[in-house]
Amino acid sequence: MLNNYFNPRFIPSKTLFKAIFILLIIILLIVLILPLKLPYSFTVPGKVLAAEEWLVIKSMNGPLQILLKNNITGISKSYSVLEFERGDNAKFNFNPRITVGSVISKYDTIGSIFSDVLEYNLTLLKGELNVAHSLLNQSLSGEKESLIKEAKDNLDLAVKQTELDKKVFYRKQQLHEKGLISDEEFELSQTTLELDETAVKVAEAKLQTVLTGEKKEQIDLIKTQIASLQKQISILEKKSAGYNLISPLNGFVKWIPEGDTLLIISDTSAYVISFPIPLLKKNYVNSKTNIKVINPSGGEEITAESNGMNNSIEYLSFKPVILALAVVKGSKNNLMPGLMVECKVECGSIPISEHIKRILNSEIF
Repeated sequence: MLNNYFNPRFIPSKTLFKAIFILLIIILLIVLILPLKLPYSFTVPGKVLAAEEWLVIKSMNGPLQILLKNNITGISKSYSVLEFERGDNAKFNFNPRITVGSVISKYDTIGSIFSDVLEYNLTLLKGELNVAHSLLNQSLSGEKESLIKEAKDNLDLAVKQTELDKKVFYRKQQLHEKGLISDEEFELSQTTLELDETAVKVAEAKLQTVLTGEKKEQIDLIKTQIASLQKQISILEKKSAGYNLISPLNGFVKWIPEGDTLLIISDTSAYVISFPIPLLKKNYVNSKTNIKVINPSGGEEITAESNGMNNSIEYLSFKPVILALAVVKGSKNNLMPGLMVECKVECGSIPISEHIKRILNSEIF
């Protein structure tokens, strides 16, 4: 009879419920107090991106936009716009050897732009430069020779006049010493000789100036015009060289649908995985978190290195998420840009209390 009293079948239901509840409380307290940790991970979808991409985009108003984007950092490395003058009949031609899937090496010519206005301006400036060079040569050769001849003739004339007046001066000097002429007449002859000697010095100086560069101002002006034309030509030639689109990276030509984007070259020396992290799971992820990339089409599991998270909130299926990046170094045959993969985010071991908190929060992604 006593044994039947302690048989659980005879314990009242309320007492049994109370005992189970107390037991659960005790177990829960033990679990919370003990420093026990269990591994935690979650799986989210991800998208494969190339490490870098070079895009050629046609804008609506005509100019071409060139963009080099680094998907590892999430920042554009360079951006430029090729503009054309209004009414310019510009043409863009791709290198005929470039096709979808073509392997591209750095510095390969992808295409060229031909501008009628640019070619016309270059031809015009080069013509003006040739004319300026001809004028300079003329100033330094033929015209200079005529100026030298003129300066020499003037010097010869001044010397002859000086010699003539010097003879007159000597005669009048003798007459003056004998008192046959007045002082005024002698002084006039002396002054005339001094002026002649000064004229000879001036003529010699002019000849020297012609020999070292007559009309220096005019020659300097022509040289300035030549320098200006050469600078303008250099600018246009540099602009023309910029119309040759040169690939800044190694990669392959990516297929793109019809639209404003004319070309994409993807660098697959490394891959970037873009994946969302549910906002409530953000605190479990850090720079040391392991990311396992699983290709749904098969192949080996690939380990990616966490590369940081965005600081802004996005929404996926009406749920707040933070976009994160992971880098897969080296080329992988089973990965390609645009591929959707599964990302297993391994957060390491976390306390059991955190597991319980997640369950109580009922966070479902």
